[in-house]
Amino acid sequence: MAWGSRSSSSSSNYHVFLSFRGEDTRHGFTGHLYNTLQSKGIHTFIDDEKLQRGEQITPALMKAIEDSRVAITVLSEHYASSSFCLDELATILHCDQRKRLLVIPIFYKVDPSDVRHQKGSYGEALAKLERRFQHDPEKLQNWKMALQRVADLSGYHFKEGEGYEYKFIEKIVEEVSRVINLCPLHVADYPVGLKSRVLHVRRLLHAGSDHGVHMIGIHGMGGVGKSTLARAVYNELIIAEKFDGLCFLANVRENSNKHGLEHLQGKLLLEILGEKSISLTSKQQGISIIQSRLKGKKVLLIIDDVDTHDQLQAIAGRPDWFGRGSKIIITTRDKQLLASHEVNKTYEMKELDENHALQLLTWQAFKKEKADPTYVEVLHRVVTYASGLPLALEVIGSHLVGKSIQEWESAIKQYKRIAKKEILDILKVSFDALEEEEKKVFLDIACCFKGWKLTELEHVYDDCMKNHIGVLVEKSLIEVRWWDDAVNMHDLIQDMGRRIDQQESSKEPRKRRRLWLTKDIIQVLEENSGTSEIEIISLDLSLSEKETTIEWNGNAFRKMKNLKILIIRNGKFSKGPNYIPESLRVLEWHGYPSSCLPSNFHPKELAICKLPQSCITSFGFQGSMKKFRNLKVLNFEQCEFLTEIPDVSVLLNLEELSFHRCGNLITVHDSIGFLNKLKILGATRCRKLTTFPPLNLTSLERLELSCCSSLENFPEILGEMKNLLKLELSGLLGVKGLPVSFQNLVGLQSLDLDDCENFLLPSNIIAMMPKLSSLKAISCKGLQWVKSEEGEENVGSIACSNVDYIIVDYCNLYDDFFPTGFMQLHHVKTLSLRENNFTFLPECIRELQFLTTLDVNGCYHLQEIRGVPPNLIDFSAIDCISLSSSSTSMFLNQELHEAGQTKFGFPGATIPEWFNHQSRGTSSSFWFRNEFPDNVLCLLVARVERIGDNDIPMPVVLLNGELLIDRDHHVQLGKKKWDYTYLFDLKSVLDELVDLSEVVLEKEWNHVEITYAGQIETSLVKATGIHVFRQDDIRYDDPYGKRKLEHDLSSESQPLNKKPRLSRWVGPERIINLLGNAADGALFTNAERRYSHISMVSCRRCGVLEETCLHALRDCPEVAAFWRSVLPKKLAPKFFNGDDVTVWLETNLSFSEAAVFWPAFFGIAVDLLWESRNDLVFYQNGQTWAYVHLRATDIVFKRYKDYMRARASHNLMTRNLLKWRRPLPLSHGHWLLSLNVSGAYDPSSGTAACGGIFRDYHDRFVLGFSVKLGECWSNDEGEIWGIYHGMKIARKYDIWGLFRDILRQHSDKHNVFDYIRISPKIARQHEFGKIVVVSGSEKAIGFVSDGCPTSTSTSTSMQHCFPFCDELKALTSATNHSYFMYAPDSYLMHTPDDPAAYSFVKFGLSMKQQAASIFSACPSFCQPFVSEYI
Repeated sequence: MAWGSRSSSSSSNYHVFLSFRGEDTRHGFTGHLYNTLQSKGIHTFIDDEKLQRGEQITPALMKAIEDSRVAITVLSEHYASSSFCLDELATILHCDQRKRLLVIPIFYKVDPSDVRHQKGSYGEALAKLERRFQHDPEKLQNWKMALQRVADLSGYHFKEGEGYEYKFIEKIVEEVSRVINLCPLHVADYPVGLKSRVLHVRRLLHAGSDHGVHMIGIHGMGGVGKSTLARAVYNELIIAEKFDGLCFLANVRENSNKHGLEHLQGKLLLEILGEKSISLTSKQQGISIIQSRLKGKKVLLIIDDVDTHDQLQAIAGRPDWFGRGSKIIITTRDKQLLASHEVNKTYEMKELDENHALQLLTWQAFKKEKADPTYVEVLHRVVTYASGLPLALEVIGSHLVGKSIQEWESAIKQYKRIAKKEILDILKVSFDALEEEEKKVFLDIACCFKGWKLTELEHVYDDCMKNHIGVLVEKSLIEVRWWDDAVNMHDLIQDMGRRIDQQESSKEPRKRRRLWLTKDIIQVLEENSGTSEIEIISLDLSLSEKETTIEWNGNAFRKMKNLKILIIRNGKFSKGPNYIPESLRVLEWHGYPSSCLPSNFHPKELAICKLPQSCITSFGFQGSMKKFRNLKVLNFEQCEFLTEIPDVSVLLNLEELSFHRCGNLITVHDSIGFLNKLKILGATRCRKLTTFPPLNLTSLERLELSCCSSLENFPEILGEMKNLLKLELSGLLGVKGLPVSFQNLVGLQSLDLDDCENFLLPSNIIAMMPKLSSLKAISCKGLQWVKSEEGEENVGSIACSNVDYIIVDYCNLYDDFFPTGFMQLHHVKTLSLRENNFTFLPECIRELQFLTTLDVNGCYHLQEIRGVPPNLIDFSAIDCISLSSSSTSMFLNQELHEAGQTKFGFPGATIPEWFNHQSRGTSSSFWFRNEFPDNVLCLLVARVERIGDNDIPMPVVLLNGELLIDRDHHVQLGKKKWDYTYLFDLKSVLDELVDLSEVVLEKEWNHVEITYAGQIETSLVKATGIHVFRQDDIRYDDPYGKRKLEHDLSSESQPLNKKPRLSRWVGPERIINLLGNAADGALFTNAERRYSHISMVSCRRCGVLEETCLHALRDCPEVAAFWRSVLPKKLAPKFFNGDDVTVWLETNLSFSEAAVFWPAFFGIAVDLLWESRNDLVFYQNGQTWAYVHLRATDIVFKRYKDYMRARASHNLMTRNLLKWRRPLPLSHGHWLLSLNVSGAYDPSSGTAACGGIFRDYHDRFVLGFSVKLGECWSNDEGEIWGIYHGMKIARKYDIWGLFRDILRQHSDKHNVFDYIRISPKIARQHEFGKIVVVSGSEKAIGFVSDGCPTSTSTSTSMQHCFPFCDELKALTSATNHSYFMYAPDSYLMHTPDDPAAYSFVKFGLSMKQQAASIFSACPSFCQPFVSEYI
């Protein structure tokens, strides 16, 4: 059964609509079902017996379907033979998607599998209909999809001889009666982003379980959608389960305040028991009746918007008030309320992510899925403002319906000034429930302290603060970020708090408690109008305001006797303060303008002092201890005039001291090492600091000394320091090692060294540190292990059971790093040795029982691995080009992978013999029944690597056609010169799924596909494969007998089995491969690979129909229009017949009766259609298809002529068309095109790009392009990539046609030469359509002119181009005659370092992802370099 997502009208004319084949069941089963439904008072629609089949669905019939609550489809033996029935079924399923129509399929004496896969009588019927409707493939496709969809729904199956029909009918009627008695709630006009949340809540409720009573809470801030989620869950549960009673108590907070708790109790009893006579006189009486009357009933109860514990106690005091299987859902803003009621299972309702927020706003404002592209920017600005709050998106979207962009712009500015009242009123409910002190803390945070750390707020407030903060968190008004302990709140809640502060405060700024508006603060300071009522000042100037200088006399704080908080960021003052009040607890002044604090300042209350980027040179710490008794935080970061840290011994309560980036700091007083309460000491990037005082800081938790490049020694540790757990030391270029006293860091668990050159580590470092568990050294080029005083053998003494994480990357290590004692690291779990110089890993590595991760990426000299740890899970050896095959073969051991979770990558292309299934394509798949197998090992052999943290190129994973894991198509994959073998357990990917049960079909075969199509270029993939360790209920071919899914290979070198006629087709190898893959069903369409039994993804071209292979290449209406325009007459009648893609391809590739050219033309056309389809699907490049759609015929004929010309001269792959030539004389060059290319490679960032510009001789712009490249090794290689993409674009975008149009547009009728008609003869005479390719790289031009050699004798910098050599050679040969120029000087057309071409390169470098951007009009960044725009 299926029920849509929108609520229905309660005024349906019919309860049930019956769809059936009259000749099969009207006078039998369907007639009896109709009579039984009618006798039960269920108003049922049954069509007129006299209605002739084959007619269109009438408006009256359509209205009957739309007005029904339930549609019952009786799928009998000959149901599919009626086109009328199929139209009716498609209409029913369409209504199911648009409104809440419940569809119940009845499989009457037919197998559901026959319906799903169109077999048996259904297959025969559809075959006949295909002949009748061969000119309407869209209708046929709709029918097939409708049959697949209806077969997937939950329904009833009647088998001959398995029971009485009347009992079967009674079961159906009972279910229908239950459903029509239910009243689903309206969820939302546009229920966006609810599906996964509903699923999560249902899992918490153990949906379907009758064990115990399940009570959960949904909590979150106001307006976030808690009630909406509760309604959606309610609607699903009333269909999925049978309850004795249902009740949705909405707006409990509001109704209990208005009518009392007794009213809510009475409503609960009325809804579930249906008794109106119950009269309650007290809350206690209601509790007693609820307990006694509902104890044995299975109920579904939603208690919405609860704000007090009394409400829960009165309505659902304990789970045992209700019967087994009951489900209770509570929604509230107060998380603590749920905890106090012992509701242990909770779901936090979070804001919408950016994509869902954009969807909701678009639907709300435009009433459709996609908005006008011109609104994209303002839509994103509203989404940013709303920060994912559904309430805000709905209110703003509704307000802006039908408004212009200018009105949107104006509204956004207004919202930023003053938020919509209806939004703030809902958010304010939580604020109103706070106690007075809690309100005060909330307003302080909203106005001043958002983003502050919790520990800092503790210094500001008294001991009750923690409790107040806890209440605010529980009521969803603020959150404490777990990663940095900072207090945060939603932007709209902050707006609400600030609005409340403005409403409650005086209109005169000088009389307010909090000053946070810039204009108010500047007014008070410049007019010196402060009063004792001001307690908080928080000035944070915007970027546009920060250059404004505040003119004041420095005395404005004298009257502010109660000022406690002074925060100034980004402000410029004409002078420093003359007076600061003694009441001050927080002084944070960025860019403090004076060299010292006022001498009359007595900071006895000061707890936090932050003066970063200031002019401070000294701080008066001398004097009475009482003067600084409360100082907890002291911050002098980036104070360029600070040269010393003076005596700080009087700061007895100091907990945090930081002076990061003080570039002129020279000395630090020894007293800093004896501050017993100090927890954080930060001194990074103090580049002139040469010594650091000894430390005896018993409370220290964090020590930061990185990048003090002049520091000569690590400070001595005078006593045991137990609280310092992690130490990060980077860029200590002058420090040679660690002192013996380092062992006093007895609590140290993690030591990180980075860029510490010539660092000497004692061999017993780990033994010295008993709690050390992680040791990391990166880019320590001179790292050495030295013998300890006891004379231990190098690293042989590194014996410690606690160390489980060792990283020694980029440290220039050699074989002497591995002594015999290396095995004593018996508890190490992760070992990373990237980019070092050793040649082997010793035998003792196999003794490391706990080692699960081994990383030797980039160890170019590594030849041998002499053992494999028994429990290894993650192994990576990318770029280990010297590694022997005997070493890599050890990692193919089947036993290693049987335990699961393995993830290996190493050089070579060996496919394990024990693998179940292998494929030469980019995809592999298998079928399973019942449970998903626990251990599925996947194989990829390809010349790629993933650039990023995860070195395994992860695939797209589909289950029954549903996208489970969609790897980002823009993840960087670098091309490699060698093959790499990747093995990984699929379970590690599937663990990210929410719930497999939603996709897996019970008791049926389920199809799993693992594919790299769209992720990796097909030419780079050598093989893929799958091995399932549990072989029960596993298949690698189609269990329904339709066709093989993949090619099984008996060995690595076995060629693909092409169909005989396809293999005889003569043409480019790339097109031959494409045609072969299409014939074998291996194209990555949205449905061809998953034809099994699920709803499909529609075609991206037409947006309506399911995309099969034939649909993509032939039947899509937009594609079919192209074919009809070019078909030979003899082929036209039968061209669109049949559903076998192989037969269709064979017929056309061997057809020469009426048109000798057709086979070659056909193959090239198929290639163009598939190429444009992939641009549309994987790069969302609709412009490409739009262009190809308009000029497809011209492009195919052009490619056909190029191909035939090259074939006729037997020069398809030769170099005689690529001769270097000087530019032609002016008279011959008038119709030449120039392509200036450029390339750039930035070795510091590893980024590269190429670009180019097509121009005519008059410097008129024709076309431009920018390409962000993956791995690139030189500027010369970037230039080659520019030539490659330029030639490819010339073919793809019909550059000749564009040029011809430009010539015609600019022709001068008074100039005889310009006005010459461009006939074929004149074009040949004047070399029309030729390209002069100009590059500033002699190596690039030489490489192309030499025929793109693949020999390893070519210079090293060119070897990386090998993967595209053949394709570049073919492109430059077939794209007319091209002249390639190396132009060291400005010669004829444009300079080698052509600024126009280079402007496209710069744009390519700025692109975020690897892709090509095509410019049909000259972009603004290029116009300064093109004469027609100057």
